[in-house]
Amino acid sequence: MARNRRNVRRIRSIKEVLTNRNFFIIIGILIVIIIICTGIYNYQRYLDKQEIAKEKETIEKQSQEVFTKMNEAITRANQNISNSDVLITMSAVGDILCSQEMLDDAYQSEKGEYDFSHMFTNVTDYVKGADIVMGTMETCVSEGEYNSENAPREFAQAVSNTGINVVSISHNHSLDRGLTGLTETKNNLEEMGFLVVGDKIDTPRAVEMQEVKNTKIAFLTYTCFVDEQDKKTDKELSAINLYSEEQAKSDIEYAKKEGADYICVLIHWGDALSTTVSDEQRQIAGFLVENGADLILGSHPSVVQPMEVVQNKQGKNVFIAYSIGTFISTLSSEDARTELILNIELIKSEGEVYLNKVDYTPIYVLDNGTEAENRIELIDMKGAINSYNPELLNTITRETYDKLVSGLNRLNGVLAQ
Repeated sequence: MARNRRNVRRIRSIKEVLTNRNFFIIIGILIVIIIICTGIYNYQRYLDKQEIAKEKETIEKQSQEVFTKMNEAITRANQNISNSDVLITMSAVGDILCSQEMLDDAYQSEKGEYDFSHMFTNVTDYVKGADIVMGTMETCVSEGEYNSENAPREFAQAVSNTGINVVSISHNHSLDRGLTGLTETKNNLEEMGFLVVGDKIDTPRAVEMQEVKNTKIAFLTYTCFVDEQDKKTDKELSAINLYSEEQAKSDIEYAKKEGADYICVLIHWGDALSTTVSDEQRQIAGFLVENGADLILGSHPSVVQPMEVVQNKQGKNVFIAYSIGTFISTLSSEDARTELILNIELIKSEGEVYLNKVDYTPIYVLDNGTEAENRIELIDMKGAINSYNPELLNTITRETYDKLVSGLNRLNGVLAQ
C-alpha cells in the first residue's frame, strides 16, 4: 500500500512537472509570437511611413510641374512688356450645385432653417482675396419646393460668403423652373450682391462689364443647350444666351466698342463626366479666340478637363480651361468629387491687359457619412494629404487619404496633358 501511495505521488509529481513545463512552453511561444507580430507591425508601420512620405513628395512634385511649362511660355511671351504696374487677380470655380443630400445636411430641424456654411469653411481662404471670383450657379434660387433643381437663399448666401462675386446663370438647367424661376434666381442673386451674367431677361445681349483697377473686364456667357430644349417656348429660350457663332461674334464686337480691356467668356459645353475635350469644344474655342476672346472658362462636364494657352492673331496669350469641373456637388464619380479653384493673374501695361500666371488649388468634396454632424464639406486636397499622420486621431482617415492621393494623381494627369 505504501508503495502504491509513493507511485501515485510520483505520477502526480510528473504530471505537475509536465503541466508546468507545458505552461511555460505555451507562455514562451506566446511571447515569441507577440515579439514577431510586434516586429512585423512596426516594420509595416515603417514601410507605411516611407510610402506616405514618398507619395507626398511625388504629389508635391507633380503639382509644381502642372503649370510650370505653361507659365514659362507665358513669361517668355510677356518679356517685352514694360511698366506692368497693375496686377489683377481672378479666381474661378466650376459648377455650383445643391443636391438633396446637401439640403438634408444643411437643414436644422429645431430652427426650421438651412445652414450651408460648414460646407465651405475649409476652402474660403483660397477663394477670398481675388479681385474677381467666378462660378456657375447651376441651380435655381427661387420660391417653391427645394430640391436638386432649386436651392434656398441660404445656399446662395453661403456661396457669396466664400468670396464668389460673379455668377453665371447660363447652363443646361437654367429653365428647369421656367422663365419665372430664372427671373427669381437672377433677382435673388443680385440682391445678395452678385454680378449675375448669362441671361437676356431685360437686355438683347448677355454681356456684363465690371471695372477693376481702372480696367474694364467684359463677361460673355453662353450655354450650348438646355434640358428638354424642344419643349421650351421661344420666350423662354430668348431669355438665356444659347451659343451661336453669330451671337458670340456680335457680343465680342459689342464688348470692344464698349471699351472692354479684357474679354472673359464663360461657356457651358462638353460631355458630362468626360475628362476628354470634344471636337465641338475645340472648334468653338478656336472661333472665340479668332474673334477676340481673351479668356475662356468652360463648365458642364462636372469633371476637370485639360487646359491650354494659345496665341491669338495679335500674338497675345489666351488661356482656355475646357472644364473647371464642379465646385460643390454630391455626384458619385470620384472624378467629379476631385475639383479645383483656378487662380489667374493679369497685368496691364500701356492700356493692354496680358495673361501673367496660372495656378490652382485642388479641392475634394468629402462625404463624412449620414451620421456625421457635418456630412458634406470641401477640403484642400494637398493640405489634407500633407497633414495626414496615421498615428494621430485628428487627421483624415487612411481611406480618405488614399482617395485624395488617387484623385490628385488623376487630376494632375489630366492637367498635365
